[in-house]
Amino acid sequence: MRDSSQDLANLIWSTADLLRGPFRASEYGSVLLPFTVLRRLECRNLLGGQSLVFQAHASTDPLEALRAMHDHAPAELADLLAQLDLHAIASQLAEAGLLPVVIARFAALNLSEQAVSDAEMGSVFDALVRRSAETTADLGGEHFTPPDVTALLAMLIVAPDATRLARRTAPIRVYDPVCGAGGSLMALWAAAGQLSPVKLFGQDLNHASSALTSATLLMHGLDPSGIAQGDTLSNDAHPHATFDYMVAAPPFGMEWKKVQGEVKKEAALGDAGRFGAGLPPINDSSLLFLQHMLAKMRPPEDGGSRLAVHFNSSPLFKGTPGSGESEIRRWILENDLLETVVALPERLLYNTRIPTYIWVLTNRKEPSRAGNIILMDCRRHFAAMRRSIADKSRYLTTEQISEITAIRRSATATDTSAPDIAKVVPVADFRYERVVGGVTRVGYEIRPFAFFSIALGDGFAPLSSVAQVMQPIHPPSVEPLLTAKDFDRPDLSAADLDTVVTKSPLTPCAAGDVVGGPGDWHLLPPGFGEAFTRMFVLRPLRRTGRALCEFLNAPHNAGYDHRLHPLTDLPVPAEILNDETFSDHLEDLRRSRADLARITAGILPNVFEGTRADLAKTRRAVSVSLAEAALTTELLQPLEDPFWRAEYAYPFPIAALARHYRIAASPAQRKEALLKLGESVARTIGNLALAVLVGRNDNRMSAELRRRFERSATWGTWNWMIKDLRTPGPVPELPELDSILDENGTHTLLTQALKFRNDSGHSFGVQPAHELEEEIAQIEPVVQLTLESASWLAQLQYDLVDRCDYTGTGFRLIGRRLRGSHPDWEPFDRLVSGPVTPHRVYVNGPSNAAAIELWPTAGAELCPKCRQWEFFVINEVHRHTATLRSGRDHEIDRQLT
Repeated sequence: MRDSSQDLANLIWSTADLLRGPFRASEYGSVLLPFTVLRRLECRNLLGGQSLVFQAHASTDPLEALRAMHDHAPAELADLLAQLDLHAIASQLAEAGLLPVVIARFAALNLSEQAVSDAEMGSVFDALVRRSAETTADLGGEHFTPPDVTALLAMLIVAPDATRLARRTAPIRVYDPVCGAGGSLMALWAAAGQLSPVKLFGQDLNHASSALTSATLLMHGLDPSGIAQGDTLSNDAHPHATFDYMVAAPPFGMEWKKVQGEVKKEAALGDAGRFGAGLPPINDSSLLFLQHMLAKMRPPEDGGSRLAVHFNSSPLFKGTPGSGESEIRRWILENDLLETVVALPERLLYNTRIPTYIWVLTNRKEPSRAGNIILMDCRRHFAAMRRSIADKSRYLTTEQISEITAIRRSATATDTSAPDIAKVVPVADFRYERVVGGVTRVGYEIRPFAFFSIALGDGFAPLSSVAQVMQPIHPPSVEPLLTAKDFDRPDLSAADLDTVVTKSPLTPCAAGDVVGGPGDWHLLPPGFGEAFTRMFVLRPLRRTGRALCEFLNAPHNAGYDHRLHPLTDLPVPAEILNDETFSDHLEDLRRSRADLARITAGILPNVFEGTRADLAKTRRAVSVSLAEAALTTELLQPLEDPFWRAEYAYPFPIAALARHYRIAASPAQRKEALLKLGESVARTIGNLALAVLVGRNDNRMSAELRRRFERSATWGTWNWMIKDLRTPGPVPELPELDSILDENGTHTLLTQALKFRNDSGHSFGVQPAHELEEEIAQIEPVVQLTLESASWLAQLQYDLVDRCDYTGTGFRLIGRRLRGSHPDWEPFDRLVSGPVTPHRVYVNGPSNAAAIELWPTAGAELCPKCRQWEFFVINEVHRHTATLRSGRDHEIDRQLT
């Protein structure tokens, strides 16, 4: 809107200051809009004769002047002003003593064509309508779709035809069967009117709404004769008419009970009527309006039509096969009329926060798109409003509308330009069969999961694929009732629950069920028994309740609102949730969490525990607890810092370098320590990979492996070693390596860190401190992610076996273990089933069935240079001699066989 138009709209709205008191804020628009229309018509001399309304405020009764104007005005304009309740509003103003001052305020406005063009007047009136809608929930909910939504509706159906419309000379016929305040019609006019002449048609049940639409067209200088008042479903004001483009935002959940006689009579006509595909439930007329619009499509041979409707989620999937809703969807999809469905964000509308969808339908699909539907997940396409208006706190920007439109236009039969937003799905994918009353029936539905899963990729499925959502029933008798507070019991059992007698439905639950609600789910323990609850109950289809519970309690799932989306459509990683071994691992993790909570609770108990009147003892207890708290905080700090965790628990070379980084004083030292730490991770994992490859060759280094080490081993050497091991297939010797080549996995991160090291020229010149800090800020997150991705290293034990003694039933290993950043070896003593070769290092972990022998790729030796035990890793090979190097760059030579 131009500044001058906005200023004029603000000036007109300032008249509302006079109305405060006698009129509520929600009534301001009902006063200002009809007087604006009246003033514009009078300034354009369209009221017939000499209208004296705005000249009579000083000498003539204003109500008499309004009646005289009505008698002389053209009938269609007089009726329009009457439908806008001008006379009733004027009487209210007169009773409040405000009519003369309001007329005087409008009389001061020059709204003639010479002063205000049709385009400017249209912009002014649009602003007044929008402001009026934003001040009243009733108007905003029933008649007014936000302009950002109407703009998207218009662009989705007009933009694909821009070239076609530019060549057209005949007027474009545009229609809205529930036109409300005319916002959708005007959005289509704005989108298509730049390309070709437009003729607008509409109808609305509410006389004030249809009048407002007519007034809007009139203020834009457009012909309002195509706008009618009446019930579209029972009394079509445009019978037998067809249109090029249609748009509608039917009220959600509006009943059609009052017109069911007429609707059912026309439905009985089959294809000869508008509702031959089927009848939806009596409490929702959305699909009736859609059938009405489809009946008004131009035949494809005459150019066809395209339309857009704005629905809630219900029309997508509600109704069983054979029901009216399902049959309507079946008719639409089997006739290949549905082109696109766009999932919109929540909180876009004034009167509801629910998520909504735009359907785009046409009977002239391009051949490349035939038999397919474009699904678009645009739920994250929004901007936050600085100030919420009723339930609307988000809006679509012009750029986002253009982006959504462009993605839809670019979609082909098999691909889209934005695979994380849109996907092309064959119509057949939405077809399903179900036995109803012993008869197999065909249904079509588009579940919300189809949109949720667009950005998730493979491996995800709806919750219904891994668990059954239990439904409430009437308890047969007195039954135990499980409530949220019962989860605090140490040993939860149905036998200990309070019983209840109720006529209200309750949901049955049993051991292994997942019970609760968003963000607070619990797995019922084995031996729980059976009970009832008012909470949600999910019954896993396999023995995977722990994994399901863990996933549902993830923070990003806490916001999933079952009131807006069916719980069964929650996207879940079904591939791993159906893995019973994975669920068992999570059960072990739960026990570890419980142990940690128990230990920390015991360290810092309540200071008033066990005390009565001994206040001095209580003071001493606080002092002791403060000291314990400081120590506990220091001990627990490694748990939240990945570098401290590495220093405490990772294999020695990594742990030592993690400590060097943590205590580094200067930027140069920190950068060097970071890069060495990254290389150490590569060397450690690469050496494990090398040991596995050598072990597969009877502990001999093949000629190919020896060639890898003809020159000193580098970071790149170890990266290649990891890839060489994993590329052919899984690694049963150390299953943790199976995922190391995954996208964004450890190998990718090591490659990124190596590239940074090579690009930074770390060994040349002296860099300013600020440059070093910038480089540290870039590389530190990569090394941190590398450590976190390889956290399984902390579970490995590097054991140097000194002795292997036979016990009669097995073998006792006695030796030393290197762990953490401390350079000393710790003694160990354990039993194993088979013998091992002494004086060699073996790597044990929770998932490898047999220990991995590191010889001849690594070993522990008494260093001849420093006379201390050190851990050496192969660095170079010449013929049959291997040179091994320690973390202190000490070297030893060993002969290879």
